[in-house]
Amino acid sequence: MLITMNVTRRGLLTLGGAAAVVSAAGVPALARAGETATPVLVGTYDEGILPATRSAETGSLTAGTPSTTLTAPSWLAYGPQALYAISEQDAGTVSALSPDLTVRNTVPTGNGPAHVAVHPSGAFLFTSLYGGGATVTHPIHADGTVGAKSDTRKQGSGSHAHQVVVDPTGAFVLAVDLGRDRIFGYVLDPAAGKLTAAGQTALAAGSGPRHLAFHPAGAFAYVAGENNSTVTVCAWADGVLTPGQVLPAAPDTGVTNYPGEIAVSADGRFVYVSNRGTNTIGVFAVGAEGSELTRIAAPSCGGDWPRHLALDPAFVYVANQNSGDVTWFPIDPSTGIPGAAAGRISAPGAAQVLL
Repeated sequence: MLITMNVTRRGLLTLGGAAAVVSAAGVPALARAGETATPVLVGTYDEGILPATRSAETGSLTAGTPSTTLTAPSWLAYGPQALYAISEQDAGTVSALSPDLTVRNTVPTGNGPAHVAVHPSGAFLFTSLYGGGATVTHPIHADGTVGAKSDTRKQGSGSHAHQVVVDPTGAFVLAVDLGRDRIFGYVLDPAAGKLTAAGQTALAAGSGPRHLAFHPAGAFAYVAGENNSTVTVCAWADGVLTPGQVLPAAPDTGVTNYPGEIAVSADGRFVYVSNRGTNTIGVFAVGAEGSELTRIAAPSCGGDWPRHLALDPAFVYVANQNSGDVTWFPIDPSTGIPGAAAGRISAPGAAQVLL
């Protein structure tokens, strides 16, 4: 269903302290000998960027004081020298921030950015324009600030670009387009700062591909279909995605469901999906070297409208947009299934958890 940015991004999707520590390079500081906490950032619609610390011993979060300089910073990404945040508005922007969340600079990117990703080289970032139906390239300056956009790749009538992913080799840039039911492939020309089309993959009509995650071995990727509540397994080789198995993202309970985030465990054994509607975490066992999934559990997300989830080896953290909180659950290392909720912090309009 093609609807306006304001309805889809904030309307449809809403149906139903301690300071963060960041290294001088902009990436999260890792726990060192004697340290007991690592940083977490929560992108929100209603409370700016919420910093938190995470206990290395228990996984528990402690919230800090929100930075409210940016409006609707719903997606964040680390680069080598800075943190980058979109401002999800019709006149959307992308900003570079310092470790203390001070905004270093802000540039326009286009209508309704939904996602930002940094190229492995650290020299470029990409935004997906849900409202503008395009993938945008911005150079990153030597000091980590964002440059004016160097390329805008329109993806056709009805496009709602939702996510940009760089493949495991760093050679291809993939744009997941919810409106076109396609994934567009590009190659970056670093000299010109432009993307060149490298093919596209059509998924089931009306599936609404939202987010994609690669298996760590690199031969398969998994796509969450927001509009038909599915997960599609795709083979990946030589820059080509080939759709295979398609299965429901959540059990059929009679509740309309809209998958949000999809993530793969670091060991490649499990896939997790946040299910908005059923308010569950879909847990899938990975088989056949990545080519097959089996849903094994769908426990509660501990809140309402789980927009995003993030994994570490021992816990899953869930951003619940409607209930305005982040919940977390210990993961059984043998089964991959989350246990009972271990805690929550308030995060009004929670959109993303960045570990």
